[in-house]
Amino acid sequence: MITWAERAKAAISQTGQGGTVKTDETAISRLLAVSVVPTVAASAMAKLLSSVLAVLPPVILEKHDSSLAMTEDPDGWCWPYSTAMTGAEIDNFKARLSKFGDKGLTATDCEALADKLVLRDREADLRRVCLECRNLSGYGPASWRCSNWKAAGVGASGLPFDLVLLLQGCDGFELLNCV
Repeated sequence: MITWAERAKAAISQTGQGGTVKTDETAISRLLAVSVVPTVAASAMAKLLSSVLAVLPPVILEKHDSSLAMTEDPDGWCWPYSTAMTGAEIDNFKARLSKFGDKGLTATDCEALADKLVLRDREADLRRVCLECRNLSGYGPASWRCSNWKAAGVGASGLPFDLVLLLQGCDGFELLNCV
């Protein structure tokens, strides 16, 4: 019976590629490195290579502590370097969820609108929604009213749901403290 090592040696010798295979355990537990060093000319191998992968030596990996990097600047990996919210954005998001819920919006609508406002803030868009305004009164879509309706240019009767959630420029807008 032939062993797997003998079969591998036979397969390598049949291809004519030759080469040295080395497997070693690194200092990092459960991390193995396998490298194949071909014996053929590099120009012949260029046709066979499609990409190159570089791996840091174990010494560098041991020195890097990602938890230390995160404690130095918790917002270092957030916006504008990724789509993750910064601490300030999270605080604003939570305050908006609370305020919008207090005005009668469902949890789903609160979250969708708060997400929309995070993007608005990142783009430095100056438009606002009625739910951010001190002049909006009432609880829920059926009872929303604008106490500054003349300056805002809307009717004295109730405000439609879509208008209250619409980003707009309003002459009667007065910002709430918590939003």
